[in-house]
Amino acid sequence: MDDADTHARLVEQGRRLFEILAPEATLDTVVLDGGAGICVMHDVRGGGKIYVAPDLSVLFVASTLDFQKGLEAFLAGRRTPLEKFERRS
Repeated sequence: MDDADTHARLVEQGRRLFEILAPEATLDTVVLDGGAGICVMHDVRGGGKIYVAPDLSVLFVASTLDFQKGLEAFLAGRRTPLEKFERRS
C-alpha cells in the first residue's frame, strides 16, 4: 500500500467499526503484505480483529481466531457485511 491517504482511509474504516463494537478500545494496526489492506486489532480477551481491504470491505474475526487463520479467510474473500456493525437501539 503505497499511498498514505489510502492507508489512512483503511485505518479509519477499521477504527470506526471498532468504535461501534468497543468504544475507547486501544487498537493496533498491521499493514498486510502485497497491498491486501490492513488489520486493526483489539488485543484483549474478547477483542478481535478487523481486516480491511482496499475497497473498504471488512472481515471481523473474534479473538478466538488467531491472526494467520483470520488472514487466510480474509485473503480467500470472506467478508462481514457492514450491516452487522450497525448500532442497535
